[in-house]
Amino acid sequence: MADDTSISFWWIVLFVLLALGAGAGAVLFVGSDLVSAAGLVIPG
Repeated sequence: MADDTSISFWWIVLFVLLALGAGAGAVLFVGSDLVSAAGLVIPG
């Protein structure tokens, strides 16, 4: 009996969404730290 080694489309979509979310979170986290460390005031 052969094993099915194909990856489901939904697993790929889930992985991409998680990777994008983690990347966006890292950028926001580092960006907010860099802005506060520089002492910049951003209106809004």
